[in-house]
Parts: sequence; C-alpha cells; structure tokens
Amino acid sequence: MTGDLERKAALLGTKYSKPEINSNSITRLRLHEKLNNSLGCRLTTVVAPAGYGKTTAVLEWLEKSGLPAAWLSLDVHDNNPAIFWRYLCTALDSITPRVGKDTEYVFSSPELLKAYVHINILVDRLAEIQTDFLLVLDDLHLINDSSTYEGLSYLIDYLPPRMHLILISRTEPDLNLQKYRIKWQTQRLTKDDLRFREEEIFRFYEARGITLENTELKKVEDYTEGWAAALVAVTLSMKENGGHGAIAALSRSVQDFGQYLRDEVVGNWPSERLSFAMKTSILDTLSGDLCDAVTGSYGGQQMLKEIYEKGGFLQALDGQGQAYRYHYLLKNFLAELLRETSPEEIPDLYERAGNWFKDQGLIPEAIESFLNGALYQQASELIEHRVDNLLDKKEFDRLLSWIERLPSGYRENSFKIAAIFAMYYAEITQYDLARHWLDRMKSLMDSNSYASVPQLSGYCRTVCRMVEANLLLREGNAEFLPLIFTAAETDGGRYYKMPEYTDFNIADIYFCRCPIGAVTALLRENPERYGKMIESYRGMISKNPGYAPLAVGEFLYENNRLDEAMPPLLKALEEAKDANCAGAFVPTMVDLARIKRATGDITGAFTVLEECERMLQERGISHWNYLLEAFRCRLYLDAGNTEKVKEWFDGCKLTVFEEINRIREFELIIYTRALVWMNRSHDAQLLLQRLLTFTEANRRLHSRVEVLNLLSLMAFRNHQTRLAYGYLDESIDIGMKEGYTRSYLDELSPMAQLIRAYIKSRGKRREEDRSSERLTYAAGLLKQMHGSLMQTLEVPHGVIAGEIAEKTAEQLTEQERKVLELIVNAATNQEISEKLGISIRTVKTHTGNIYGKLGLKNRAQCVKLVRETKLL
Repeated sequence: MTGDLERKAALLGTKYSKPEINSNSITRLRLHEKLNNSLGCRLTTVVAPAGYGKTTAVLEWLEKSGLPAAWLSLDVHDNNPAIFWRYLCTALDSITPRVGKDTEYVFSSPELLKAYVHINILVDRLAEIQTDFLLVLDDLHLINDSSTYEGLSYLIDYLPPRMHLILISRTEPDLNLQKYRIKWQTQRLTKDDLRFREEEIFRFYEARGITLENTELKKVEDYTEGWAAALVAVTLSMKENGGHGAIAALSRSVQDFGQYLRDEVVGNWPSERLSFAMKTSILDTLSGDLCDAVTGSYGGQQMLKEIYEKGGFLQALDGQGQAYRYHYLLKNFLAELLRETSPEEIPDLYERAGNWFKDQGLIPEAIESFLNGALYQQASELIEHRVDNLLDKKEFDRLLSWIERLPSGYRENSFKIAAIFAMYYAEITQYDLARHWLDRMKSLMDSNSYASVPQLSGYCRTVCRMVEANLLLREGNAEFLPLIFTAAETDGGRYYKMPEYTDFNIADIYFCRCPIGAVTALLRENPERYGKMIESYRGMISKNPGYAPLAVGEFLYENNRLDEAMPPLLKALEEAKDANCAGAFVPTMVDLARIKRATGDITGAFTVLEECERMLQERGISHWNYLLEAFRCRLYLDAGNTEKVKEWFDGCKLTVFEEINRIREFELIIYTRALVWMNRSHDAQLLLQRLLTFTEANRRLHSRVEVLNLLSLMAFRNHQTRLAYGYLDESIDIGMKEGYTRSYLDELSPMAQLIRAYIKSRGKRREEDRSSERLTYAAGLLKQMHGSLMQTLEVPHGVIAGEIAEKTAEQLTEQERKVLELIVNAATNQEISEKLGISIRTVKTHTGNIYGKLGLKNRAQCVKLVRETKLL
C-alpha cells in the first residue's frame, strides 16, 4: 500500500479527478439526450473549438446519469506514452482498484510499453466489470504523439463490452474512426450541437441572477452565436460594469472576443487582481500557497475564490476549493498580456514556482517549471539528481522528455546524461547510438572536472564498466566478461550503490532467448570461466536473482540431459523466489513444465503452470501470464484439445499482421502453430516468414531455429521436400553451432519423420563436408528423438502417447489406416496382401510409412501404442 501511495504522490491528482461542476450550470436536455445515445455505442467524440462548453456539457450529463466514470484532464506534458498511460491507468483506479499500481512496472520498459502490455492488462481487468462505465479523456487535442494515438487505437479495438469512451477535443482525434463508426456506431457531438439556443441562453443568465428582455436576448444571441465562452464574458462584463449597459454596448462580432476581454472584462478588474492573474497564468494548476510563492504576496487562496465566484473562466478541480485551473482562453489571454507588459519578469516567476515545487518534494513539477522558464542550469542539476533513482526503475521516457529540452551544451557535457542515453539505446537495441554515448561517458570521465575528484572518478569508472558490460552483453559479445570481473574491484564500489540485482529479462519465456542468454555460449565452451564470472557478479549484489543456475539448468535441458537439469533448476527457483525476480522465476518454472511434458507427465506440466501463475499474481506482474497462456496452448496442441486451442486463439489479441517485437514473439510463434492446427496454412506461412525476417534482424537464434523448424515441417507436410530440406539445413547449421537438441525433440514424431526423410535424401550426396556434418548431427538427433519419444510413449496410462499418436495419425492415408488395423489384429503381411488385394512389397511400404509417421521401430511397438491409446 505504501508503494501505491508513493506512486500516486508522484502524479497530479487533479488530472485524474473529475472537475467540479459550476453551481450556475443549467440542464441542457437536448445535449443530454444525445449523450445518452453514447451508452448504445463504445466511442463518443465531442469536438469543437475552445470555449464551446465541451467539458461542462459532459460533466453535467455524467452528474445526471449517475454512472461510474473515470476522468483524465490532459496537458502538453502528456505527450509521452509512458506519462499518458500512467495517468490513464491511474484514472481507472476508480473503476477497477489498483490497476494503476498493477500496470506501473510496464512504464519502466520501452519494450513492454511498445507491446501494449499495459493495455492488455487494463482491458482484461476492465472486462470483469459487469455494469456500464465511462472513461473521459479531456483536451485530447493537446496530444500529438503518434505512438500514443496508436496505443489509443489499440485500446479502442479491444474495448471491453461495458466500457464507453468519451474523447473531448478541439480538433478531430488522430484516429481512424471510420472503422469504429461502421463497427460500433460512433456517437459524435460538434460545435453545432454545443451552441446555446435562445431558450438556453435565457436560462444561462437566469441562473446567474440576470433576466434578459427579448431585445437583449436577441442581441446577446447575435453577438455570441451561442458560444459559451462569449456568454461568460458578457456576464463578467455586466458584473464589472454594473448591469445591462454592457449588453446595450455590444457592437463587435464574436471574432473580436480577445479585444472584448481586454476592454470589457479584465480592463475593469482592480489592478491587484489583474496583476495576480497575469503572474499566475504561467501555472497549469493553481493553489493558494503556490500562487503566493509565485506572486511574492499573500492572499492567493482568497483571490482564487473571488475570481471563481465571479462566475469567470476559472474551473474548480476539487470539491474543497483548494485547486483551480484557468480556462484555456483566459490563460492564453493573460499570458499574452504578461508577455506584452512584463516579459523580463517571466523567468523569475518560473524560478519561484520551480523552487516552491522543489521545496515540496515535487521534483518533476520543479523540473518542468525550470525548463519552461529556460532556467537550464537549475533544471539540469535536478535531472542529474534524479538519474540514479529513475535509471534503477528504467524510467527512460520521463528523463528523455526533460533532457531533449535542454540546450545541446548541457546534454553533451553531463556524464550522467550520457549514461542515460547509453543505457536507453542499449535497451531498445540501437547499439551504435549506445556506443556513441558510452564513448562520450569515457571522454567526460577523463576530463579534469571528473578525474580530479577521487569520489567522482571512482563512481564514473564503475558506472562506465557496468554500462559497457550491459551493452556488450545485449550485443552477445563475450568481451563483457573482463568488465564484470573488474567492476567490483574498482574503488567506485564505495561510491556507487549497486541494486540488489538487475532483472535482465522482461519477457522471454526461455532463458536462452533473453538478453543475457549469450552466457550459455561461455557455459558450453568454458564452464570454469563461467563459474568465475558468476562469482564476480555475485560479489557486487546482495541477492542472487537465480539467473546463474537457470542458465545451467536450461543448457542441460536443451542438451536433453533432463535428469541433470533438475538440481540447478530447483536452485534457480529457490533464488528467484527469494529475490522476487520474475525474469528468472518464469523461465525456471516453464523449464520444469517442459521436463514434465518431455517425460510424458502432461498433467504435471499444467500443474506447474498453474503454480507459476499463482505466484505471479501475488507479485503483481501480470504480463507474464500472457506468455504462460501461450505455452499452455502449446500443451493443448500436443493434447489435441481443439476447444482450448480455439479459446486461446480467440482471446489472445493477435493477428497475422501484428507488429512483431521481442515481447510478443513467443505468443506469435504459438499463434502460427494454432493457425496450422486450424488448417489456415497460408496465414501461418505469411506470419512465419515475417517472424523469420524478425529473428534474423534481431539475431534471435533460438527463436529462429523454432521458426525454421515450423516452416520445414509445413513444407514437408505439403510435399515440398526441397523447400523443407532447405529450411532444415539452415536450422541444423544453427543447432550444431549452438548445441540445440530439445528444439528438435520437442517437435515430437513429425520432426522424427522429417529428419528420417532428410537423412535418406541428403545421404545420397555426401560430397560436401558441410552436408556430411549436417547428416551426422541429424542422425544424432534422430537417435535421441527415438529414445525420447519411446520414453514419452511408455508412461503409465499412455496419457500423452495418445495425444501425440492421435495428432500424428491424421497424416495416415486411408490405405495406411486399413493396414494398421490389420497389423493390430495380428494379420501377417501375406494376410494383409490378400485381404487388401495388394502386393507384399506394397504392404511393406505402407508398414514402413506407418512406423515412420508414428515414430516407431517395429510391429510390437505399433500394436502396444494403438492398444494403449485406443487410436483406432
């Protein structure tokens, strides 16, 4: 709970709270009827220029509807996906508690954010709500970040059935709304809907204690054209000028609204009020204490209350009268007036605001104020102060949004800012840029300003080594090892606090596919050196996350040494649970489930997954469940459970043309398996080719082997043997180099059949050395595959044997099925020949094909399998 309070303390509560409705507001039944229609569709847009009362209209309707509603008021600082979605998820806490906290970890990872993990969590949680509810996004026009709109489109695509989204904007949202109008009958309100009609204008003024005669009503309508902001301005003018004379003086058109404000409204304000309003126009949110700090005087709270009660352009953001916001039109007008009259005072106003925020511990708000006032030195110092904390959380987006607004001189000459860029670009796999900023770190480290101070020098050396080791590790470069060995030995260890551990793996279900999977190469080539590296790294952290024994356990599993893999995996499980490291915990549990599957205990594999999900739920890390669901689907495919496969397929939020990234790669590979299962071979082929390109571009060798194997199996199934063997050639080349075995064995008997045919075909031309190596490797795989399959088929009750055999038996021809029936009934080859009217040679051919497809060696094994599994 404490963590949740800290999270919300870092956010402005007024942004995700519904603003207060003005006490003088009137009910506009005409608008309410239109907004009621929004409950019959998913999406409503309210689009009109500033001052048309968009926000007020929606607030009044919500008040009358009584429906649960989350509200988010956007501003220009939300043009960053991490900030935008952090606020949106927190706003939805009022609908489904803790969803803001449960998605918070996503925003520390650019990859998780880009893969819409937070939106998937959000949609799944909101889908549990049984009553209608709304989410309102106000001032959406202030968002111009394309990736944010892409995420919003994704949310709309999968909007839960009881959720209704209202978008309030001055311009049409940058969304492809046409498809939603067709699909969901999108509701749309425009400025014509929002204009006040004559009767509404009369009631508008009546609510403010002003009764208009018919001639006055007509004059106001002609002047304002039903524009809410102009109606308010006329009201203020009447109050400042003493009544109806202001209406009699109306002569300009609504186009001169700014001049009208100047002459008829603020021009009549007392100088103290006007000065206060101009100075505080630099603020987004107004409170008494903050206004006092900015103006350098007292009485700010009373002044805000006075302006608000005048019925002006001030909006209350809470029910206690403690927080307010100027209407956009008045704020811009006042800011322009400030620039005209006192431009030299503006930086000082921003500095006072920044210092107030800093004293209150509101560092992000302080940084924003300093940047807005071009006070770059103060902003830079605060940014550097936040670096270590935000880097530990990997909150790159927030840091970068500030850094990009600094002049180049500040960016180029800060060691910590260079470290931010080096870490960020390594995180998003732009290694050349990461290398550039690492070189800049080294250059700054050697400069006099850093080298002459021992404490700074030690800190910089340690940070440089760790940043470089991180980069090399992600690149798969073994040169990271000496850096790991020496980092702990530098005197920087006294000045640089290492976290308990670094969770290198954010979403890879297999260790060998995660960013540090490259260490398995060292483990394979030099186990002793691997042990020393682990010892050095563990000397720098206080808790072991479980990666070291996990690497050993998965390496042994991939080498088909299942019994040997168990002890290190159990050690990894113990360490990962103790350190609360999901990146090691999930792959460990999946490896244990894979061992269960490999030994025929399919029920045990499902049990392991259930336990894994239970423990993840306790830790509040939801996105791993999507990967576990995909792996569960793989088990359902093995078991031939069509209903469960389809259930996963329909709910996985994936398509053939889904953007491929590391976060969703595993799910997409399972998706292709499901496509094949459903005989959608063309779609499966298309997605596999896209995955093949992705795995090559991103050097995802283990994933690439799986994709190549699937392509090979598909081609072989379609009798495209040359194509199938070509894919298998490339797969085996990688498999030989990396020492993969289970990657082939886990494809079960279809792979055995393919490799057997491959050896037979390729064995006829052994002139190439490479071809000979492949054949030797393939033969070794086939030998292990046969033993593994036999182990699987001989488990008690024949549970998985039936699942595998039933799946493979679908490939038998009608004649082969007849032959198989006679074999099971103990018919000799001669008897089969006579009963089916075929030659003995043909009987033997059919028998060989049957054994090959079922992964068997002889008649005895065949009879045992069919009887145990009741295949026929």
